[in-house]
Amino acid sequence: MIGSDKNSIAMVFRTGNLFGSLAGCLMLALVLGGCAGSNQWGETPEWINERPRLSSDYIGIASASKAQFDADAFGTAQQRALAELAGQIRVKIESSSILHTTQFQGITGQSFEERIKSAATEDLEGYELVGRYENETEIWAYYRLNKATYQRILEERKAADLAIAGGHFESALSSHKQGNIAMAIDGYIRCLEDLENHWGEINLWQTSKGEIALDRAALDGISRMMSDIHLQTEKNQLALSFAGRYRGAIICKATLDDRHLSNIPVIWRYSRGTLPKSDRGQTNPAGEVTIGLSEFEPGTLHSELNIALDLDQLAPRIESSPARDFLTHLPVPALSIPIALTPPTIYFNTTEKTRGTKREQRLLRDAIAEGLSDQGVAWVESKKDADLILALDSDTRNGGSGSGFFTAFLNASVVLKAQDGTPILQQNLSDIKGVHNSWETAHAEAYRKATLEIKGRFLRQLVNALYQ
Repeated sequence: MIGSDKNSIAMVFRTGNLFGSLAGCLMLALVLGGCAGSNQWGETPEWINERPRLSSDYIGIASASKAQFDADAFGTAQQRALAELAGQIRVKIESSSILHTTQFQGITGQSFEERIKSAATEDLEGYELVGRYENETEIWAYYRLNKATYQRILEERKAADLAIAGGHFESALSSHKQGNIAMAIDGYIRCLEDLENHWGEINLWQTSKGEIALDRAALDGISRMMSDIHLQTEKNQLALSFAGRYRGAIICKATLDDRHLSNIPVIWRYSRGTLPKSDRGQTNPAGEVTIGLSEFEPGTLHSELNIALDLDQLAPRIESSPARDFLTHLPVPALSIPIALTPPTIYFNTTEKTRGTKREQRLLRDAIAEGLSDQGVAWVESKKDADLILALDSDTRNGGSGSGFFTAFLNASVVLKAQDGTPILQQNLSDIKGVHNSWETAHAEAYRKATLEIKGRFLRQLVNALYQ
């Protein structure tokens, strides 16, 4: 009865977790109990007092308290015995395996070793219940697993896994040659996943070109494909100017062996000033994606556009794949393009008056020029060399006097236009009041207060208008 029913228990084990599967085996085990060396309330078997020493077998012997576990006592003893048996199975990571050769790139070999060992022991097969014994207080279970049998089972499993993985690998190679990058990566990853329980081993696979380590070849296939994909632009740098309102675009092309790659996800990022801007897109049938640039902050003179292939979007399977750790440090195609923002140039056409008479000093013009220079905006002496024309007209008038004080009011109009006459900004300063002990100083005070107004809100609005 042992020979016919032990495989039934093994089939239950292969459906799930070692310890979870044990619960499913309890009913079968109870049946086996009467046929596999049962010794209830009789003479204590030797294997309880002295553990057998069998170099050919893995052995698990354990007990459970009837008082503590009641009807589940034998099931608990079985779980413990099989857990002890499984603990004797050792997993060796071979020095040339993919796990060993990649753990130094940031992958923790120990965690993979534990995972491989867990997978091997959870799927136990070929073991048998040798004996069961119970007395008034406890129940014992005795399991053994022939090492040669277990090794044969592992080899059969590995051969089956290699066959499935090899199919995915061949499919990935075909997709790679056809330029179907997404399907190729998916096939390579599936190949790695198929061999997860064997990552610590050398997994040889016979191809038309000879024998290869299959999981290593799959990882190398992804790496090679990433290195063969090229992202390129028609320009090595970008120059944005006021004439284009600091907006621009650049075309990025994705190629593989001089073939255009369509539907390739690309992600890009650049600094607008103090804040970054990110976006993404996909290449069209010509292998191109257009990247737009805009919304730069006032005063920004330099930036950099960083473009990269979006591997997570290209192969969504990676996110939940157990092979993801192998790809953590995988370099992906990328490039950087410097961006230079040329400051606008302004020509001043200003007239400043006091009570209708032109002033020698140009306080308002100088205040605007100083503020613009601080923001990187240049002003020029020649109108034809300018991007913008700033027209300023200001004048003061007498207000009133009394108690030895005199009041003057200043009004000014500022109009900023492009060379073609397109208005950019219009601002007015209305009734800026100056009070002092003479008419002359009152008018001067009005101009002084107007310069303070210009250096504050007025200049901020002016500079912001240049980048909109």
